[in-house]
Amino acid sequence: MGKVCFVTTGATAPFTSLIESVLDPSSVDALLEAGFTDLLIQYGTAKETFDQHANVARERLRQKSENATLSIEGMAFNPDGLRDQFVSVQKSEGVVISHAGSGTILEALRYHISLIVVPNKQLLDNHQEELADAMERSRYLLKGDVTNLGPTILKSEGFRQEMNQFPPITSGKHRETKSFAAIMDDTLGILE
Repeated sequence: MGKVCFVTTGATAPFTSLIESVLDPSSVDALLEAGFTDLLIQYGTAKETFDQHANVARERLRQKSENATLSIEGMAFNPDGLRDQFVSVQKSEGVVISHAGSGTILEALRYHISLIVVPNKQLLDNHQEELADAMERSRYLLKGDVTNLGPTILKSEGFRQEMNQFPPITSGKHRETKSFAAIMDDTLGILE
């Protein structure tokens, strides 16, 4: 198994711009530079968008160089969850790139894997942006920008190494930080 980047766009709202962004030449180049060999995209209901942009990315890779090998695959929504994909990322010391949905964030954090979240700014009230900002401030994840994902992909390896240090960066022993529960309470507006 090579180094896996798994992209999930969420189950409820299509996030085609995330698919387009991760298959953009600058993102594919960043994945190659960071040593990724496998890109798996859960496209949800946006199979047509995935197929179109994946074919362009594969053709660009073929033209670029014989050494530019990155397997690009897609999958539909899996009602059984993402356990297998998260385990693959974990074993390969890869990264998950995700919409900033709280369920996916929590599941990825359970596997202690490097996570880049990309808020879908087209959603009502932009709640994903607020959650991503709070989680990044507390060093649980990296926040990516759908218009320029490459730089965050390049940061993900350093972030993964930082996550694996002991004590954990989120333990509060490195700097003053809120607990994950406190962040969720703040985000949800729950008062003590």
